[in-house]
Amino acid sequence: MRNNIDKETYIWAVKVFGLLGVLLLLVNIYLYFSTNPAHIMAFKFSSAVMFLLLAVVVWLRMEYLKVFKVAVYKARRVPMWASIVVFVAVAFARLF
Repeated sequence: MRNNIDKETYIWAVKVFGLLGVLLLLVNIYLYFSTNPAHIMAFKFSSAVMFLLLAVVVWLRMEYLKVFKVAVYKARRVPMWASIVVFVAVAFARLF
């Protein structure tokens, strides 16, 4: 039996990830304009985490569509998987 996400859990998770995304965006803006040289590595790490968070949110959306809106999932699964691959690749490029 497969574990499925229900609508309330999905809405709650999207709100939590949205809050984390806004906080990471504010941290990235601060670190981008910071003149401290030690903040360069922190900026790289923070932006990598933000891209990984984007990948998780897209994956979560894809799982939601798979359960509740099958026709939309079938139409968008390839572009969504491509987005996940790009987000993860950019995150690792930011780290290394």
